[in-house]
Amino acid sequence: MSDDPANPRLVLLVEGTVKPLIEVRPEKTIYFQGTTDGLNEKTIDLITTSNMFHILKVDDNLDKKALYKLETVEDGKHYRLRVSNNTPRGNYRGSITLYTDFAEKPELFVWVNGSIEGEIGIRPKVLVVGRISLDQGIITGKLLVVNNKDKAFQIVKCTYDERVIHVSQAPFPNQPGFSLEVTPKMENIPPGSRIATVLTVETDVPSEGKVEVQVQAINLAETPR
Repeated sequence: MSDDPANPRLVLLVEGTVKPLIEVRPEKTIYFQGTTDGLNEKTIDLITTSNMFHILKVDDNLDKKALYKLETVEDGKHYRLRVSNNTPRGNYRGSITLYTDFAEKPELFVWVNGSIEGEIGIRPKVLVVGRISLDQGIITGKLLVVNNKDKAFQIVKCTYDERVIHVSQAPFPNQPGFSLEVTPKMENIPPGSRIATVLTVETDVPSEGKVEVQVQAINLAETPR
């Protein structure tokens, strides 16, 4: 701001590139999704952009659901973390902590997420059905039950709270699998409420147990006064 009558306001645009002290490539988060035999090892590279550093210790809270190995590519400058899934089925989330001798960056975190399916998979794992407002229709949900080895199978049983939802199924037309239509029973869901329930699906695949979906049945519409 100045007293120049022709240009009382001047804007200066400042741009810069900020490099981290230690670069984590390609990113700090690892995702494992799919069947355990179809998941490849993931690698994370830790590279210094300034002073040298050393990794003193590695710790985690993954409870052996994922395994890892640290390699030295160039001492003091470049390290590589190899991470692999170690879970046959289920979901997990955790982190790997790397402790360094770099005072400005004593800890580095790598986040690890896993969503591992067996031969039978169901998607999505979480479903919301019901009504959000009076001027909107009732929301139903659709689930897909698939065989990750592309083999034919049958659904032998679906278990759920019949007071809250109704489930109907139909086979895929040209491949193994089924679609499940989940319809909320609004007359049993009080206005302003959320009801959590579980839908369990069992198939005739002997090696598979039950697959589950968390269902939220909601009725957030207010009753007219």
